[in-house]
Formats: sequence, structure tokens, C-alpha cells
Amino acid sequence: MVEDKVKIGVLFSQSGLMSIPESAHLRGVMLACEEINSNGGVDGKLLEPIIMNPAGDDTAYAEMATELLLKHRVNFIFGCCLSSSRKAVLPIIERFNGVLFYPSVYEGFEYSPNVIYGGGVPNQLVLPLLEFIYANYGRRIALIGSDYLYPRGINRIVGEFLMASDGEVVNEDYLPLGVGEAQLKTTLSNILAKKPDIILSTVVGGDSNKLYKCYAEVNKGEHKIPVASLTTGESDLANMNKDIREGHLVVSPYFSSIQTAANKKFVVAFKDRFGEDVNPCVFSQVTYSLVHFFADALHLSGELDSDSILAALSGAVFKSPAGDLAIDPDTNHFTLRPYVAKSTKSGQFEVMSKGLATRPDPYLVSYDRSVDVQVNK
Repeated sequence: MVEDKVKIGVLFSQSGLMSIPESAHLRGVMLACEEINSNGGVDGKLLEPIIMNPAGDDTAYAEMATELLLKHRVNFIFGCCLSSSRKAVLPIIERFNGVLFYPSVYEGFEYSPNVIYGGGVPNQLVLPLLEFIYANYGRRIALIGSDYLYPRGINRIVGEFLMASDGEVVNEDYLPLGVGEAQLKTTLSNILAKKPDIILSTVVGGDSNKLYKCYAEVNKGEHKIPVASLTTGESDLANMNKDIREGHLVVSPYFSSIQTAANKKFVVAFKDRFGEDVNPCVFSQVTYSLVHFFADALHLSGELDSDSILAALSGAVFKSPAGDLAIDPDTNHFTLRPYVAKSTKSGQFEVMSKGLATRPDPYLVSYDRSVDVQVNK
């Protein structure tokens, strides 16, 4: 009997520390699946997401990935946000020859033939952000991050960049996941006392929202030093008080305020599905695009085994809400266009600069990039 459904695994936390970004990831998957299914599926086969909630526990990610691959006979998993959860799942994916569609910005220095990396790597995001900061704020940068692999990896690269370009790391702090507000306020007060030009945050998940709240409470001066981030999105701003949202920087390959026909259509569809007051963010846009990449590969190959799908994905292109996305055949990472934007009180981002599409260089073999940063005055 010919199967009329294609099962895909969905492994995002809907509770716990990472519930805000990973719930946004889940929305992107659901919107894409519903959109594809409403158009008849892939050659008549409907996508059936098997959704699991690891609740931010790395052990649960590994256990649930195993269950998806072995019990549910799923070859393809869309999941993980933190690098620690990806690292927990990766050996299982490789052992059973599955495919992980990973949607998050990360620290780079990894390649697996069984992973499609949808998030940006440092040469695509960190370097454009630092160039913008140099041009508009200064070279004295304070670093604050959550205490795990991704922030330490990013900050090592930031430190090397600053050292090579007459910049200065004025402070470097790491906070435990689930940090309390008292510790955050003490750390932020110590940072402000050193008068940096900007604070670069790699604090993640629900702790990121606490960071912005505590920062507003300790920074009462007229001169507000911005916080710059690689992970803050519209979903985070929606969970902040309006009075603390404004004036911070984010680098990302997508913002819902991008004025293109494809993005306007995507925003309308997203709001129709999840509510008029819910804005899409990069977390949703990437998973939405990854599901479409998978569906296109399934149509092209006509096969459901991992090797056939991976072959069809190599070099593939999709016209996403963020513009054309391409999977680099050498690294399995996306070619991305970086935008630097400033947060507004309304919960949106005002784009301040954009670059040209940048090929991934996950191992930072060279700092050369095809980006011409243009600053909107």
C-alpha cells in the first residue's frame, strides 16, 4: 500500500527556559506544513508532524530523537535551538542516518552530512554586527552571556576580532541558565561602571528577557548604552514591557518589518494563523523555510530515504520571506543576507543596515565576506 502521509519529527520546547524561541520555531513548522497540505501535500502525500516537547532538557532531546527515529520511523527531524541540545541529538542522528534540520544561529565550527544548518554562523552575523558597532558606537565592548557552549564560542570569536582591529573587551561575564534577577542586576551594574560603548549579549531564552528588564532598572542615566544581540526577535519583544524594548540592536537574516512582497504575504499568513498581535520572527521564518526546502527535495527525489533527500537538498534554493536562501553544497549551511536593526517601542525592528548575501564560512577560514554594509542615516 502506498503511504499517503509523510511523518516528520518536530523537537522544540514548548515549556521551560527556551519556550519563547522554540515555540516560535514550532509556529514556523506548523504554518509551512499546513500551507503545503492545503495545496495537496507533496505529490499527494500530506506532511504529518510528530510533535514532542523536551522542555529544555538536553537528555530529553536525545531520548525523544531516538524515539522519533526508532519508534515512529521518522527519518527527518526539525528541532533543537541551543547548541547543547544539538550536540546531544547529533550522535543519534548520525548513528541512525537521520536528517536534522537545525534552525538556530550558532557558534560554527561544526559540520555533519546529516544536518542542514539553517541558522547563521559568525562570519554571516557576528562580523557585520561588529562592523556596524565600530562605525556607529565605538570599540569598547562588554560581553555578557549564558554559561554554555554557544556564548563562549561566539565571545572567543568576538575577542579575536577586537584584538585584531584595535578593539577592547572591557568585561566578560557568564551567567548560569535560569539566572536570578539579583545576580543579573549586580553584573550589569559592574558592566556599566566600566563605561563600555555597547554591551554584546549572548544571554538566551527566558533569561534574555530578564536581562533587558534588569538592564532598564539599573541603567537610569540619560546616556543609554544599547544591548546588541544575535538572538533577540519579535517574539522576545512581545514578552517585554513596552518601556524597555526600544533602542537595542540585533543582527539577523530576517525581521518581520522587511518590506518585500514575499515577506508581506508571509506576515499576513502568519497573523491569520496565530493572531493579529503575533509577529513572525527569524525563529519562525527559518523553520518555515526548512520545511519548504524538505518538501521541494521530496518532490524532486521522489524518495523518502535520508540519502536521497540530502542529495536533493545540496545546493537547493528557496524563495523565502527573507529573500532567496541557498544551501551551500560544501557545508550544508545557508547563504544568508545579514540585517542590523534597532528595536522599537511598538515591538518591531527598524532596519539600519543590510548586506549582500554571504556564503557560510563555519570554520572562519577567512574573514573575507561579500558584504557591503550600508548605514541608513
